[in-house]
Amino acid sequence: MPDVRQRGFAAAIIAFFSATLVAGCSSLDEVIESAPKPSARILGAGVRNLSLQSLDLVFDVEVSNPYNVSLPLVDLTYTLGSGGKQLLSGSIKPSGSVPANGKSVLQLPARLDLASVVKTLPGVKPGAVVPYEAQLNLIVDVPVVGEMTLPVERNGEIPVPALPQITLLSFDVGDLGLDEVRAEARLRVKNTNRFRIELTRVRFDLALGGRKVASTRLSASPKLAPGQTAVVKIPLSLSPRALGAGVLDVLSGSDAGYAISGRLDVMTRYGELALPFSQKGNTTVRRR
Repeated sequence: MPDVRQRGFAAAIIAFFSATLVAGCSSLDEVIESAPKPSARILGAGVRNLSLQSLDLVFDVEVSNPYNVSLPLVDLTYTLGSGGKQLLSGSIKPSGSVPANGKSVLQLPARLDLASVVKTLPGVKPGAVVPYEAQLNLIVDVPVVGEMTLPVERNGEIPVPALPQITLLSFDVGDLGLDEVRAEARLRVKNTNRFRIELTRVRFDLALGGRKVASTRLSASPKLAPGQTAVVKIPLSLSPRALGAGVLDVLSGSDAGYAISGRLDVMTRYGELALPFSQKGNTTVRRR
């Protein structure tokens, strides 16, 4: 059964309707139209959990309740599109209610598969920035009136990240000591995305002549605009005893087959992003 506050509110609404009708409104629909209504707006939208495969698009929806009783939340549906094509749709069941004469903020996370974005939108390739239009419909249970839909819209953009182009430019070796060999690998990194990236960390494994010779992590800070390249110098410390005679011959100065792999951790305006890389080829080992 309705509680005392709900019965009081219903009585107040009925009294408001009656007074308005007496004042000259011609129908109940006009009375309902002139009554105070709840409202919704999107405070913000952002990308989270960005990867090469997917991202979460999170909307913060604020709901305002003008009534002196709480406002139950019933449903929240959404569609996401771009260029007239639908990318995503779904719904969530929000819990709770909006307090009397107050506001609540709901958070709507929507997971987007980036491979489906590329498949759905002609001409979109990895590295692109895609505009989107989002339509949200929040359904609330208004006392006396019943369920009411509060539509809101938002435009924005999402990234479709691409792998960087990585090239081992050179591998320079210092003096060959009995306990340590110091070397430096020079990587050329090209940003293949249409948005700026900032390298924050490099994880790097190197094999020469078919044998792993080094593994390291280091901080980096190059900022790369779309299409820009930078050279990252990676200092390495090698153990001659662990390398073996064959690799030591390579380090003495000659051409060698190499394999590099690792990960670039980068910061973008959409958040953090991990970009793995792997490449094989031939390089010249140079003595410094």
